[in-house]
Amino acid sequence: MSLPGPPPADSGPIESVWRSRDFRVCWGLTALFNVAWGVVFPLRNLYFREPWIGLSFQQIGWLGFVRSATMASVPLLFGILSDRSGRRKPWIMGGFLLSSAATALYLVSHTYWQLVGVTFLTAVAFIAYNLNVNALVTTTLHDKARGRQYGQYRVSGSIGYALATFALIPLVALDKTYSATFLSGAGIYLACLIVAFLGIKETPATGEAASQWGAWREVLRERNLVILYACLAVSSIGTSMGFQFLSNHLDETFHLSKTSIGRIVGLASILEIPALIGLGWASGRWGRKPILALAFIMGGVRWSLIGLAPSLGWVVVAQFLWGMGFAGYTVGVALITDLVRPAARGSAMGMLQLSWAFGSILGPPLGGYLAEHIGLPIVFRVGGAFAIAGGVGLLAFLRPPDAVDATA
Repeated sequence: MSLPGPPPADSGPIESVWRSRDFRVCWGLTALFNVAWGVVFPLRNLYFREPWIGLSFQQIGWLGFVRSATMASVPLLFGILSDRSGRRKPWIMGGFLLSSAATALYLVSHTYWQLVGVTFLTAVAFIAYNLNVNALVTTTLHDKARGRQYGQYRVSGSIGYALATFALIPLVALDKTYSATFLSGAGIYLACLIVAFLGIKETPATGEAASQWGAWREVLRERNLVILYACLAVSSIGTSMGFQFLSNHLDETFHLSKTSIGRIVGLASILEIPALIGLGWASGRWGRKPILALAFIMGGVRWSLIGLAPSLGWVVVAQFLWGMGFAGYTVGVALITDLVRPAARGSAMGMLQLSWAFGSILGPPLGGYLAEHIGLPIVFRVGGAFAIAGGVGLLAFLRPPDAVDATA
């Protein structure tokens, strides 16, 4: 089924999305969440390699498998349940509470199996927050400006991540025990919980507005979404490999300090800001298909370049390319809002996370094996090939959608 055409000309003027309270609160929550994630994520794998933890690359890869396996088994269920309840707020708050507790648990988890448990909890927390805040914010978008307005929302995450990597990591990295890293992350997640409790004024869906258990069937009837999910699964094999071992590569191949690693990782968030807005707008002007395919392929080029980089300068160039790749997620969500009614978007977002998770189940263990037996650079070369293959699949099989927000 192809995308619907543009709404009628008399469907009303495009209003500023900032007039919506829920949009503003979700924007702030995503910025705060990514401040915490930007502090914890770049340093977490370095923590795993510290002498008092001492995990091998293969064990780190299997932790990535645990996260991905959780994200393969839980998102659809969470999406269906939140659609069925007609509420997003309780799920968002629960995700933040669990994120805070799980992040603090890193400090007392010093064995592989303890870290398996923490990894499982952090994955469940992320699913509860992420799919529901995305489902909530899509209800605030104007039909003729979905791509551009969702890009404005996703910019918040890039701003928060950049703030963390450039301003906070140099401070928390001074603490060699990682206590400052994990406690600051846990504290920011608690702040997110408070903001969600006080700020979100969601109106519960009732009657016909609430979704039924069969909403997932509605999602799978949309051919373009099935293609998107399949290509994302292929691409995520490579992307998850890269994400899992980027900090280790910068540490053990280029011998960077924690502060420098945080800043190199955070460079990607700089280009994300204009790319998220620009590609969201472009997907409305020229269609979702070319922008999605371009974003996936650029993400694959980024990983390949990191694996081939003879010097740190090429890694910096590759990080700037990531903004293009990450913006593809924005266009994917815009595609969902084009095709799926609001009451079923929790299921659709759950399937989006599910498709990412299926690929990510394979990526980290494969990357761990390659890193342990061949070397870290090959992880990124192989990962880039998978990510590019996902983009080529979109180019070949996705039906060109109409530019639903061409007037935006």
